[in-house]
Amino acid sequence: MGAPSLKAAEQASLPALLTGDQLDALITREALRGERTASIARSVFCAALLARFIAVGGLTLPGFYHRALIEVPLLLGAVAASMYLWRRSRRVDASPRLLLVSVGVDALLCFVALLPNVIWPWEGYPGILQIPDMTALLITVSSSAFRLVRRAVLLAAAANVLSAVVLLVVDRVLNGGRDNFWAMASLFLMLLLTAACAAFLVTLRTLRVVELGASSTLRAERAQRNLSVVLHEHHDVKTSLSAALIDTELLQRELFRVESASAARMLRKLAQLRESIEEVASAMGHIRERTVRELDALRATTPAEVGEAARGALRVVRWRYQAVRVDVTDGAERTAVLFAGGHDVLERVLLNLLVNACEGTGERGASRVTLDARPLGGGRVAIEVKDDGPGFLDTPSPKPGGSGQGLGFVTGMVESSGGLVLRGNLPEGGAKVTLELLEAPV
Repeated sequence: MGAPSLKAAEQASLPALLTGDQLDALITREALRGERTASIARSVFCAALLARFIAVGGLTLPGFYHRALIEVPLLLGAVAASMYLWRRSRRVDASPRLLLVSVGVDALLCFVALLPNVIWPWEGYPGILQIPDMTALLITVSSSAFRLVRRAVLLAAAANVLSAVVLLVVDRVLNGGRDNFWAMASLFLMLLLTAACAAFLVTLRTLRVVELGASSTLRAERAQRNLSVVLHEHHDVKTSLSAALIDTELLQRELFRVESASAARMLRKLAQLRESIEEVASAMGHIRERTVRELDALRATTPAEVGEAARGALRVVRWRYQAVRVDVTDGAERTAVLFAGGHDVLERVLLNLLVNACEGTGERGASRVTLDARPLGGGRVAIEVKDDGPGFLDTPSPKPGGSGQGLGFVTGMVESSGGLVLRGNLPEGGAKVTLELLEAPV
């Protein structure tokens, strides 16, 4: 009963993957933010068109007053509609239907703006397909992809294709056409449909990328919670193992008082049991270190000041190793790097390095430790920890009998931050550990 209950509790604590409605709400919210920019751009564009219509040749065009009765209210209405959409899109309860309204306004604006050219053509009018204004239909269809809503793209495609067909038919009826009219008309409609298909595919691909990104973010959050559960359970297991070690030690003391062959055999078994428990405890320690490393690696890489992190580590080191002189250079004080987990994790990394330097082999440590930083060029810096101790031995750990978890944690976190760890012995004696990391932008 215990295992299913624990599993159910863990699953209940994990975030569910995004549902279709949640994903649509996320995309709609971002699309509405883009709609605010589009509404402002549409307002400026329509105001510029109105000024151009009045100032540049509008008074001399055939049917000026008829044109003015159509285009001036149209452009003013488009500005007013754009401001309305801008205001509505800023509201918390804004509906995704605003995106459909916006696409409809664009299509209507293009159609009504092009219609006077067909109804009141000027002298030398080459036909609706020969004027550059028709590209507005292509632009309107293509820009519908930025709404990130499939229905908006389909509406834009249908409305603008219908507008093109009506304009072509009316132009053909009222103004005739050239011999290659239908060939050019079919080519333009093909281009319009191609733009619509491209906009729809871009929307689908963008939605897929957004969905994958959102799912990856939630999976990372779920992994982070799982690792947090592991750390919590580790404490309970460690307490149980400590209690088991105490019990075995007490039992050993009792058996030492008994002189018999069976007692000797039990003492040997207890010694083996104690070794097994210690191995389990050591393995749990490795698991904890790896879990902490993975948990920190899930955090975003953020700027961290080396000097500030070093000061936090120094407070611990100078209290524990009062006989060791630990110096931080001005170069380290002025350096900032990009590190997974930010300042707190960088402080733990520097603390591990300084403690290893101070302890040395465990029998002989350093008397002086220096933390320095220098630029490497190409946006990278080197953080160096040097000491005058015995240097590194040919073992996984600097100390005989050590587990190497400290340097393993350092290496894991530095590599998670896109860096590199180098270690070696100095010619004059002592050890040096170098962390090559990305420099944080100023």
